[in-house]
Amino acid sequence: MKRFVDEEYGKYSVHWVMRTGIDVKCPNCNKRGIVTRQEGIYQFVCTGCNKSMKTEHFCYEYDVENHCENCGRYYRVDIKKETEKNYPALWVKCSYCGHKMPGKVQKKKKGYGGYYEQVQNGYESIFGLELWFLSSFDGKPVWALNREHLAYLIEYLSADLREDPVTGRRTQADELPTFMKLGKNRDKIVKLLK
Repeated sequence: MKRFVDEEYGKYSVHWVMRTGIDVKCPNCNKRGIVTRQEGIYQFVCTGCNKSMKTEHFCYEYDVENHCENCGRYYRVDIKKETEKNYPALWVKCSYCGHKMPGKVQKKKKGYGGYYEQVQNGYESIFGLELWFLSSFDGKPVWALNREHLAYLIEYLSADLREDPVTGRRTQADELPTFMKLGKNRDKIVKLLK
């Protein structure tokens, strides 16, 4: 009897795997490429033709920082309206005395959140590239993010006994679609994955 202890929830989420790389099909030569993320910068590099792409997904905050010419105090005003964020300068009121004067709009990186990484219909959401490990079963997509994720799926689905590592907590298998976990489909899907 083949036993398998499931992995913790999120280990093979797109967000987590993006750090080490998602295997995708190169749009240039159809060979394997890798999409990675490091501190808000996403990069694609093909292992065949060396095609590469890069994009940033940062969150920004906008403000006006100034010294008031009336009271002499330093103040900062956050800019919330989208229409005002594109101006090089704005007239803003001093937070202390209410005196209105022009100030330079400053754009600062706040972090690299705010972008939802996911897989839709077998394509990753950053560059829109097709996953390398992609097939279908009864018209439904079956995919793996990389070789490690593929090995997990094969091990989990081919096991006779699947156990939770800690009772009461979510596991990686909770993310799998029901059709993959059904007993009547498991052998066929394992064969497809192999």
